[in-house]
Amino acid sequence: MTAKTDRELAELRANNALDAEAFEADPNPDAVEYVAHQRRPHAQAYSLRMPPERIEQLRAVAEARGIDASALARQWIIERLDSADRFRDGSTERWERDVRTTTKSLQDDAEHLRRLLDERPGA
Repeated sequence: MTAKTDRELAELRANNALDAEAFEADPNPDAVEYVAHQRRPHAQAYSLRMPPERIEQLRAVAEARGIDASALARQWIIERLDSADRFRDGSTERWERDVRTTTKSLQDDAEHLRRLLDERPGA
């Protein structure tokens, strides 16, 4: 990597200042296209797969609220995680574990009954 000369650095600063001035001067800037160069030090990207119709639904809701779809999704996820933390205690975790175990057991029993029906004489 080569070091930049003082002149090159001055040109880069001037170009960036011109870009910022042009953006600020625009009476109707497209904020969706503007990316601030401020990142949280510990923020990470996380990719989610969603059905296309749900993505369109998210975009429509976000547009109606005047915000970016990714910002709305992030807000909803954070709100949901915060509410999960508020109500989480040992008894809730035990209850959830018991429900999951019972559900799995019922699914296994249902599968066993399906197999018995398939094996019955005359089936």
